[in-house]
Amino acid sequence: MIKELINFTENLDEEFKNLGSMPKEGLHIRMKLVVSESGETSIDTSDFEYEQYSKKQKSKVSDIMSQCKLLHQNAWCIDTNKCFDLPTKAIHTCSPFAVAFKQEHLEGGAKFQENIGKKKQIYERFGEYFNKAFDLFENKEDAEKYVPFKYFFTNNTFTSILKRIDTDYSTQRIKFEEELLQIKEQLKNCIDKTQKEEFKIQAALIEQEILKVKPLEDSDYILFYLDLPLDLYKKLHKRYLGGKLFVIDKYNTPADENGIVYGASNFMNGLNGNMPFLIHQTAPFDISGRISNIDAKTLYDLQNIFPNKTLPNPLPVFIYKEEIQRKVIGIFKESKFKFSYKEIIQKLVEDNSEDIGNYYLLFWQNTKDGIVFKDFDFVTTFEYSISRDKPLAILNLFEIKEKGGKDNKHYPIIHNIFDFEQQIMKPFIQNKYLRIDYFGDLNKDDYAKLDLTFSSFSRYRKAIYDYVYKSQRNTVDGHMFDEMVFNAIKDDIKNNNDYGIKEKLNIWYSLYEYFNTKNRINMVNKLKDYQDFVATILADEPLADISDEKFAFAAGQVIEYILSKSKSADNSYNLLEPYLQQSKCAEFKRAIANDFGRYKHENFSKNFEKVAAFVLSYETSANLKHLLPQILSGVFSKNQLFSTNPSK
Repeated sequence: MIKELINFTENLDEEFKNLGSMPKEGLHIRMKLVVSESGETSIDTSDFEYEQYSKKQKSKVSDIMSQCKLLHQNAWCIDTNKCFDLPTKAIHTCSPFAVAFKQEHLEGGAKFQENIGKKKQIYERFGEYFNKAFDLFENKEDAEKYVPFKYFFTNNTFTSILKRIDTDYSTQRIKFEEELLQIKEQLKNCIDKTQKEEFKIQAALIEQEILKVKPLEDSDYILFYLDLPLDLYKKLHKRYLGGKLFVIDKYNTPADENGIVYGASNFMNGLNGNMPFLIHQTAPFDISGRISNIDAKTLYDLQNIFPNKTLPNPLPVFIYKEEIQRKVIGIFKESKFKFSYKEIIQKLVEDNSEDIGNYYLLFWQNTKDGIVFKDFDFVTTFEYSISRDKPLAILNLFEIKEKGGKDNKHYPIIHNIFDFEQQIMKPFIQNKYLRIDYFGDLNKDDYAKLDLTFSSFSRYRKAIYDYVYKSQRNTVDGHMFDEMVFNAIKDDIKNNNDYGIKEKLNIWYSLYEYFNTKNRINMVNKLKDYQDFVATILADEPLADISDEKFAFAAGQVIEYILSKSKSADNSYNLLEPYLQQSKCAEFKRAIANDFGRYKHENFSKNFEKVAAFVLSYETSANLKHLLPQILSGVFSKNQLFSTNPSK
């Protein structure tokens, strides 16, 4: 896996690696070194640049912020465990040219209050920070010219700069807020629609300006930079990285004549130090493998790319075929980083007559603890087409209408696996917001009133992901399909969702044979048989091939007819619950008889009487819960028991 990720990253150009990255949220201040006539170097406290950045800003990132972004990227610590401010970990830069910390560490901030009497405040730790940062210079004499930047902090001069900026921002903020108040007052009294829109635009622009001068929050960074060439930042940052790119230096080899060092990768690696059960207990080696410092730097670059959201997720990492990998990157760049894995695969398939394959599929998440790999697997062949024989079709067997229309719904033909995911799998495991999160935390709140759907989602989401995204066609079988369908239908029954029930029954009948490969029954024909069986009863013709399934379907027709007589306030499908709970035929029929007795004062058709007589006289030892599909099919398919004669 590591080698493939290294090869992938090496195919990314420098421009791509930095695309999508943003400045740190907070206040950026760029200071200058000046040399007096006597040759003394000092920090210029009268002429400096500063700007505040917020992710809420909608305007394009300014040139100053773009430059500051590159500076802090080449001054930042790998992680806080490898910063120069241990053990407090408050200063997150690791460079003699930059200092970054959060507002919370300054006087009045939450961390400052927390540290009182317990830890040294940040004001007392700048000296140690710069001592370590100056060690990055090969020639110690080079560090001397930057000592004024150290004194700028150790002498607490930087706070006077912050006060001046705060005063300036406060003045601007008052001015903007007064302007905003005036515009809102004009908007309130305005009648003309065109003028109103202009006022709204003006108000929005001023609100954006206020974001640039708002008071700093505890979570905002304060970043000081020396105004020096980027190459100088990169040179010293490279020296910092050289000693930190491995998880621990104890496994490092001595540098060879080319400066190459091998060690344990720091990339997604904790050496299982907190999981002794994963550590080799009898192996003669401490670690399973080492990588070079060059490869470690490549992986570090990749780790910094993930948060930029410029890579599709999941990410296909092709092996042996660098031209396809470059094509993937090109497709994504051309789409302005909007294409998903699905759309990239579709574009690749268009250019390749055969199925694509031989790639690793990586799914990751950005979390508060950094990048977390949720899934990583090899895809030998990706089967884009859902069927080599013919496309799949959902039939409208239960005659549902187009939403908001009067015509019967027509389902689109299913040609590929992503259509299959959306039309077949999604309805059975999606949350109340009609979304699926394959790898997020299981959040029951998103499945309010969908208890059984949540159960299916929890158990089978990974299997469905593997089925769709990795072409592992053995991960979903007929049993799982049946369970997901009827779990979702039971939830729809509780929520009185007639449309959803019929939609899922349409899918179940249409796709039953596709999933149940060992028991290839054409359920569409079976449904027709059930309906014909009821028609035979109504026609007083001899009954042949009587089965438990046909009985269950006929019983469903009877139940729906009886429940249609209810004039109670509760017209929901909750009335079905007593039937769905029964497993024995006798109890099931008793429930039917009880409801019939409740509504016996109503008029009942001859058709009902014929089919009810058959149902109430039928005997079986079968578990009625196993006949749930047929019972529900009878309830929700077109009811044949209503009289065709209006007078009856």
